[in-house]
Amino acid sequence: MIILSVELVALPDAPPYQEKIYRAHLDTGEAIDLFQQHWDVPLPPESLIGLTPEEARRLRTEKMLAIAAGVH
Repeated sequence: MIILSVELVALPDAPPYQEKIYRAHLDTGEAIDLFQQHWDVPLPPESLIGLTPEEARRLRTEKMLAIAAGVH
């Protein structure tokens, strides 16, 4: 499963901290919700294209940890 495109999708009636999610469209024709957007973790949706969902989640976790550690 490879990510072909990603969009930020607003969730209806979601609390502010859960305002948008990354929705990935896969080469299998499926669409899955990867994770929610964090304002302090800049992760352009297009940076996830070509990755597997697991790689995308790992990339996000690495960015979150780097920001938390003060390494941007």
